[in-house]
Amino acid sequence: MEIIETVDGELTVGVIGGTSLSCPMFSGVMALAAQKAGHGLGQAAPLLYGLSAGIRAVKAVGSANNVQGTVNGTPWTADQLAAPLFNTTTYYSAFYNSPFSTRWFVITFGTDTGLTTGPRWDNVTGLGVPDGAAFVNAIAQ
Repeated sequence: MEIIETVDGELTVGVIGGTSLSCPMFSGVMALAAQKAGHGLGQAAPLLYGLSAGIRAVKAVGSANNVQGTVNGTPWTADQLAAPLFNTTTYYSAFYNSPFSTRWFVITFGTDTGLTTGPRWDNVTGLGVPDGAAFVNAIAQ
């Protein structure tokens, strides 16, 4: 995810992902649920594994629009630009132009070798993806 912030009066652009993004996002959703409940919710794991709603299954997806191109006269496939892929077969990729140089970077989504997902499985949560308001409503009882 691209973030735009002001640091010492200067506009900066940065990129964040993985657990550095998902942990604060999930904490924010849990805070919304606690606020709705009107009290702290305690440990998340027992609440999550007891839910019958509010968690969306991870589904297999793919993109025919992954980046590819020619660098210094040599053609590169999306897989070559996103390497190393290890066991990854499905991912998304995009170009990112650094505001601090003329360089372009390939950013990938779904290529973290330690945190894989698949249909009905997400090894970050062991469950799936929290589904916004449905999750907050289900957990804030």
